Amino acid sequence: MLTILAAILLSSSKSEVPPDRWSCQNEIEVWCAVDGCAAKSQDETTPMSISAGRDGAFSVCAYTGCWEGQANVHDLNGRLLWAADGAEFSTNPGGFNADVSLLIIEKDGVGFVRVGGIASPLLCTRRSPGQ
Repeated sequence: MLTILAAILLSSSKSEVPPDRWSCQNEIEVWCAVDGCAAKSQDETTPMSISAGRDGAFSVCAYTGCWEGQANVHDLNGRLLWAADGAEFSTNPGGFNADVSLLIIEKDGVGFVRVGGIASPLLCTRRSPGQ
C-alpha cells in the first residue's frame, strides 16, 4: 500500500515541461523568386509576427492573416528548423496555401523565414511559458 501511495505521489508531482516557444519579427522584407531577390523599401515593408514551438506548432503572420499549422521540427546543433508543406492562410483557407521554412539560430536569436514568396531575416526571442 505504501509503495502504491508513493508511486501516485511521484507521478502526480511530475509536470510536463512546456515546449520552448519562440517569437520572431522582421525588420526588412525580402521577396525572392526564380529570377532573384529584392528588399522592399522601409515604407513598403510588411511587418511579420512569427511564433513557433518545439512541439511543431507555428504561426507566420503577415498582411491580414497567418499561415498556421504543425511542422516537422529538427534541432541541428542549436539550429532549429521548422518545415511544413501547404500551410493554409487563415483569412483565405485553401486559396493562399504556402510551404513554410523557418530557421532559428538559438544562441544568436537570429532566424530566417521563407513563405509565400517572402524570404526574410528575423530577430527572435525565446518566450517563457504563458507569454
